[in-house]
Amino acid sequence: MALFASELIDYLTAAGFTAYPDPNFIPADLPENKLPCLFVFGTGGYAPHEYVPTERPTYQVIVKGKSYKANTANMSATEAVAKQLVKHLHKRTNYMVGSAYVFSSLAQQSNPIYLGLDNNDRPMYSTNFVFYTREA
Repeated sequence: MALFASELIDYLTAAGFTAYPDPNFIPADLPENKLPCLFVFGTGGYAPHEYVPTERPTYQVIVKGKSYKANTANMSATEAVAKQLVKHLHKRTNYMVGSAYVFSSLAQQSNPIYLGLDNNDRPMYSTNFVFYTREA
């Protein structure tokens, strides 16, 4: 079965991360006490294998932290959550995400990409992953 963003959100929440429940969306008015939070975006992926029933969907997960101006330690705390996510998913093999069987997941970069501060001075980092899954 195909891997859905909502299933990835549920998986990350069960793994102990705080993830926003709606995929492909970052609300402008998220309360500070809900941060740091993960936001999952489907980014397409690669063509299905021509002969083997597998898929390689890709996802970007943005990590948004608490206000940097309120406490400068929030920058490194947000980066730490992003690195923890990379450590959790990179080279992870043979597991279920919802109804999808994941042969492996790989980070697209070894370190999160700093995206800057949002309008409320909250740091944001991008992580990107490829999942190798079995088709339904």
